Amino acid sequence: MTDLAVEEFAIQVGDRRVQAEWRRGGYRQSVVGELEIDDLRRRTVEVFVDLLRSNRLINVHELKLLGEHLFVTLFGSRRDDNGPGALLRRAIKGDPYADNGQRRLLRVVLEMGAGAELLASWPWEYLYVPLDREDPDTGFFLGESTNFMLTRKLPLAVSARMIQVRPPLRVLFVVLAPDDVTETDIEYEAVLETLMDLRDLGGEARIDLRVLTQRHAHDGRAFPPNEDLPVQTTWRSFLNTVEQFDPQVVHVISHGRYIDGADGRPRGQMAFPDENNKALWIDDRDLANQLSLSASGLRLVFLQACESAATSASGYHVISGLAQSLAQKNIPAVIAMHYQVQLRLANQFARAFYQALVDRRPIEVAMHHARRELYLSGMMGESQQRAGFGLPVLYLRESGPLLTPALVPVSASAGGSGPRVAEPSGPPGESPGSQQGTAPSWEQPGRPVVDNFPGSGRWSTGEQSLA
Repeated sequence: MTDLAVEEFAIQVGDRRVQAEWRRGGYRQSVVGELEIDDLRRRTVEVFVDLLRSNRLINVHELKLLGEHLFVTLFGSRRDDNGPGALLRRAIKGDPYADNGQRRLLRVVLEMGAGAELLASWPWEYLYVPLDREDPDTGFFLGESTNFMLTRKLPLAVSARMIQVRPPLRVLFVVLAPDDVTETDIEYEAVLETLMDLRDLGGEARIDLRVLTQRHAHDGRAFPPNEDLPVQTTWRSFLNTVEQFDPQVVHVISHGRYIDGADGRPRGQMAFPDENNKALWIDDRDLANQLSLSASGLRLVFLQACESAATSASGYHVISGLAQSLAQKNIPAVIAMHYQVQLRLANQFARAFYQALVDRRPIEVAMHHARRELYLSGMMGESQQRAGFGLPVLYLRESGPLLTPALVPVSASAGGSGPRVAEPSGPPGESPGSQQGTAPSWEQPGRPVVDNFPGSGRWSTGEQSLA
């Protein structure tokens, strides 16, 4: 795998204010701008959101129009050569390779703070960046390029868990299918097959897989189709499995919804079967609390459920919905789905994600790789797939791969003649040296921080119009 030089473009949004900061190695540059939003733009975006919820936003020109509204909201429509929008264009127009020849990857981190609760519910994964302000056709979705990606971050959230772990990665794969939830049949065999292949054919112990479905044993073996089994995927059995297995990754395929509760609080819910295989809807806070208490080693939750990324537009419910509730509980990474999503697309995304993840790519890179697969599939397939690339959402606290290398070289001075297994230096499941908090190689600064980028050189756009 080719190493990547990961840069960061942080966007912090507050009450009528936007601060953008481009971080590259030891250099930083930040600018401040104002949100450009009024009732007409708000209502327009809400119309697009309603179309997305019902799988009716399938025209690429309509997707671009939504993406342009999102861009203008953050970066404004007025000509500004020194604002956040100009800085983003400058970051995007940089050389695709870093000084050391590594391919450059720009991570766009979006953080919605106090006063921007309405905007937190918008589908920013469809952000469309016009490189030339006078010609929207020069733009692109962040999700369509291999050089850019978008992640979300919750404000004032401090993770106590390092993201890296030593292999094998403990993965709990869960399928919840109550009989009385009939929106769609749950298809999960493709994802389970991928995880089993990665476990069985990887050539090394990369995945320790535990399966919890109604039709499979814990090791993934299918039960006979005519065998009458008690319900084994109840809320209680799920919690017991989590406590016993202590997974580092929990992947749940289920039905999800977002409703207004009787107490007036909007909430996300997930359907667990009860002992009679009827739906028991578990609230976001209950799921988040129990997972955070029962799985001390948890690093990633993957919610493959309709509406699992939905959140409230109300200023009184900043932390709501399944994904945000989990992210607030010090879980380093949470992946969820916006609105209704075709199971075939969700399965395709999950397979591409895990294949990249076990190759020790940073988690946001694996996410971006999988999202791009959806984009390319939409271009070559049915028109109904065109919006698929923006449906997955990633909340991320800390950049880096989940898996550390299984082998590390032994220096010649130490008398070694080849690779050896890394020795643990912290609690079980944590990466060696994680207690020292050493930054990963792609985040360690090579030069001191200065206020502005140099005005010339390979990365400078001083000779170009900022458009």
